[in-house]
Amino acid sequence: MSIAMDSNQEGKKMSKETNKLPTIKIQGKEYVEVKTRILELHRQNDSFSMTTEILSDDDTKVVMQTRLKIDNRMFTGIASENKDQSSPYENCETSSVGRCLGFYGIGIVDSVESSDGMTKYHNNASTSDPKPKIEVNDDYIPFKKGQNKGKRIADIDVGSLEWIIHESGMAQEIKDYADKVLGEKYLEVEQEAVVDQTDNEELPF
Repeated sequence: MSIAMDSNQEGKKMSKETNKLPTIKIQGKEYVEVKTRILELHRQNDSFSMTTEILSDDDTKVVMQTRLKIDNRMFTGIASENKDQSSPYENCETSSVGRCLGFYGIGIVDSVESSDGMTKYHNNASTSDPKPKIEVNDDYIPFKKGQNKGKRIADIDVGSLEWIIHESGMAQEIKDYADKVLGEKYLEVEQEAVVDQTDNEELPF
């Protein structure tokens, strides 16, 4: 996969204003989000070329590289993502773009790493003492507060299950089980629809 972007927008050249970009805090450190870095890249440069490509892609991991060319200068960022994570291709590409822009000089506050990459780093830190896998079943209670507080995962509504799977930062075991429960709920709805249709059919005699 290769994605190319060319900018002809008016902007300013590299300046010292990079450190004034808005930041978010992760584990007590400040990071500039990738979307903010991209907007700053457009602001600083009249023209540039950015290309993202997959370096390797197997059953367990994807590795991507982003190249940024400005005039006769080239900057590169490489990132990898495990396939057992949600949206591995999107996350990997975002991380590689963030690192590339960090090496160019945009978004360096406490680290060249992107906020996405640091979030993943802290979530997967301490490999010498990995977190034990979570045992999830129908009785598992994923929410400690909010409208779903105290509810079993099997009793949570479809919208909340979708949120767990696609947007939450919950453990992969919880996401996988939520996906299983969601599939069962959709199957029940389809079966009920078939029954209703059969009951409403007129008899041929």
